[in-house]
Amino acid sequence: MVVEIQFIEGVKELSLPRIKLTKSKNGETGTATFIFINPKLLFKNKLETITGMSLLSNNKKIITTDINIIFHNGRPFLIKAILVFKNSKEWFDFLYFMSYYSKETGLSFSEKNSSF
Repeated sequence: MVVEIQFIEGVKELSLPRIKLTKSKNGETGTATFIFINPKLLFKNKLETITGMSLLSNNKKIITTDINIIFHNGRPFLIKAILVFKNSKEWFDFLYFMSYYSKETGLSFSEKNSSF
């Protein structure tokens, strides 16, 4: 099974993201914010045009074009990508992708500690 994240078509991003999830009270909408610190693609490749982030798993593809690259001392330091879920199907497609992506990469889920 192919499960990967790409910013440039055909080029797998090797660095692991931090992912922050939000969900509406009714459970229909939400966001996933991906943060890649020192992303590998920006150091391995000439800076090609990044038009979005694709989450690929077998025959499914989730795409966002909400991408920001932050530079530090003239070098690319961070990529921030935001997925917006407009309905429960998009949310479940994302969870499907993440279940396989986390198994392949060793990512784990932890809830935010709400106590101050």
